[in-house]
Amino acid sequence: MRIAIVTPYTLLNLGLKHLLQKYFEVTPMLYNDTQRMLDDSPEQFDAYILFADTFVAYSDFFLPRKSKTMLLTPNREKMPETVSPTLCIYQTEEAILEKLELFIEQLDKQAEALPHDLSPRETEVLKLVARGLMNKEIADRLNISINTVLSHRKNLTAKLGIKTVSGLSFYAMMNGYISNIDNK
Repeated sequence: MRIAIVTPYTLLNLGLKHLLQKYFEVTPMLYNDTQRMLDDSPEQFDAYILFADTFVAYSDFFLPRKSKTMLLTPNREKMPETVSPTLCIYQTEEAILEKLELFIEQLDKQAEALPHDLSPRETEVLKLVARGLMNKEIADRLNISINTVLSHRKNLTAKLGIKTVSGLSFYAMMNGYISNIDNK
C-alpha cells in the first residue's frame, strides 16, 4: 500500500514515515508541497495523510477520496471526524499508532470490498477515455497500439458493465479516478 504524506513540516513527515514503515506494510511517500504531489501522478497512492487546510484547498481532488484520507490536527482535543479520520500530531506514539492502525484497517476493508479490480493500464485508459480522448490519442499518449487500447476498453466494459463513454466518465469521476482538478 502506498500512502502520500503531504505536510510542509519535514520532521512530521519523517516521523510519520518512520512509524508507518516500522509497524505497517506500507510505502509512505513524503511531500512538502501538495501541488508537487498532484503533479507526481497522485493516483499512484492508495491513501493520503494531510492537514485539513490542504484538504479544503484541494477539495476537488481530495473530496472524492475522503474515505482514503486521514486528516492531521495540531489540537489535542478530538476533532469531529465528519469528513475523514483525524490524527492529533501531539499525541503519544501509542495513540498515534492506534489511529494509524484503524486507518490502515479501514483501507484494507475498502480494498477488499472493491468489486472491480482494474489493472494499472486499464485505469490509465479509463482516465483518458473519461477526459474525452479518442482511441488514437490514447494510443499515442500511452505509446501502445490502437488494438491494445481497444482491448483495454473491452476489458473495462466487461469488468464494469458500462458500455458508453459518458458512463465510463461518470464511473471514473464517482470513484475518484478523475476530478475537476485533473482538467486544470
